Amino acid sequence: MGAAGIQTRVKRVGLAALILSIGILCSRLLGYVREAVIAYQAGAGSETDAYNAAFMLPDLMNHFLAGGTLSITFIPLFAGYVAKGSPEKAQRLFSLIATTMGSLVVAACVICFAFAVPLSQLLFPGFDANQIALTAEMTRIVLPGQFFHYLGGLMMAVLMAQGQFLPSAMAPLIYNLSIIGFGVVLGFFGFGMKGFAIGAMIGALLGPFLLPLCFLRRRVSYRPIFGFGDADFKKYIFLTLPLMLGVSLTTVDEWIGRIIGSTMDAGSISWLNYARRLVLVPIAIVGQAAGQAALPYLSQLSAKGAFDVAADTLHKTLKNVVLLSLVLIGFFVVLAEPMTALVYERGAFGVEDTLKTASVLRILSISIVFWTIQMVSVRAFYAAQNTLRPMVITTVVTGISIPIYIVLSRNFGLVGLAVSSCVGMAMQACAIMGFYRRYNAHFHPSKVFFAMLRGGLLGLGAGAGSYIGLWSARAIDLPRGTVSILIELAMGGCLGLVFAIVLARFVVPEEWRAFLGKVKRRVRRRR
Repeated sequence: MGAAGIQTRVKRVGLAALILSIGILCSRLLGYVREAVIAYQAGAGSETDAYNAAFMLPDLMNHFLAGGTLSITFIPLFAGYVAKGSPEKAQRLFSLIATTMGSLVVAACVICFAFAVPLSQLLFPGFDANQIALTAEMTRIVLPGQFFHYLGGLMMAVLMAQGQFLPSAMAPLIYNLSIIGFGVVLGFFGFGMKGFAIGAMIGALLGPFLLPLCFLRRRVSYRPIFGFGDADFKKYIFLTLPLMLGVSLTTVDEWIGRIIGSTMDAGSISWLNYARRLVLVPIAIVGQAAGQAALPYLSQLSAKGAFDVAADTLHKTLKNVVLLSLVLIGFFVVLAEPMTALVYERGAFGVEDTLKTASVLRILSISIVFWTIQMVSVRAFYAAQNTLRPMVITTVVTGISIPIYIVLSRNFGLVGLAVSSCVGMAMQACAIMGFYRRYNAHFHPSKVFFAMLRGGLLGLGAGAGSYIGLWSARAIDLPRGTVSILIELAMGGCLGLVFAIVLARFVVPEEWRAFLGKVKRRVRRRR
């Protein structure tokens, strides 16, 4: 494939990433609202800790049944059949996985429902009896939602393989709106945090399940096929089993935070969760969107054996996400406190909660670039239907990281947990790129590291500008409130953006010229 073909591929990935980015941005903004409502109604304490802990068991079940990796393992198989001109085999694969794995999800939900209390005691040794009872009750409420998430994820994987990304962008919006709506309404009737749990279960039905079902009805036909011995099912399990048995810090990091946080002061899990929710916004918008968008195209290229084109596509995608991630880090490190205050500081969430959350956020934000690198680069393995190698890599890195979490958290508390997360994510990102280089000789991690150096300069510029703007805003000495926080963010953000743009002209001249060219073309079209 020539340069024009590569450029076309990159443009398609970019368009798909844009659609997903918009959806993810809107979803994360709603996530801000959701967390802000929770912070307003309950602050950070034992009840919010129990609410966050209630999702631990469903998350574990989702992981070990590979519900969160459907798009990773299913898309290459489905897209492979389509690329080879066998759409009927692709439809049969969908029916087979939906029926067989769906039945396993139902069985797992029943077991977890029955043993919610002892399992909660096992997972959260630092909780008292009341917290355990509340955690188990809310766990039982959200468990049925895992069935809807699983089948919905499968349907959205089919749609993404067919180039339809809109349902994947819209489903999280409906899910978050349901949590917010039911949490607020039921809160007036004394449901407390249980209202948000009910909203999560109903939201899983409305968004991740019913929405893609409406889009898929005329695209794929379904007929029940149950077969553990089926050749296609065995192939799916062969690809998925490493992801079921293996662990990755992208998942385990949150689990470790909840488990260790249960042994710390009341509110620790909540402070960590509030900070994570903020930092996951740029991670999702940049890394998740780019990774999801690139996977179908990388899968098609790998199926055709075009590994040189796949490497070029990966280089360009990683360069873009690295540059953007490092600029965002500059903003987040400096503006962590006003960001936290704007989203959460009201009602039961006080100034002390803001300071605790912001101290964690500053450190967690450094890991943004490592999250985005590994989220994109690992999909190059998945596109080639190679799940074993990344499973081994991420499992080994996780095993090495766990002692780091334990030691640093014991000595430095929540800050230690945040530092551990950054160290672990950095090791995982580097390991994945290094081993993919051994798998595909056309891929060169040095290009990514060079992009990190240039992006680091842009990030320093954004951070310096933000600091000057923040210092200037605080020099006005306004009373603490929404107006003063908005002024801090506006002055810090605008000045940081100016610094980053000026530096971009010299640090990334090629990208700068390409950006100006796009702007000029759009201006001419409007004229």
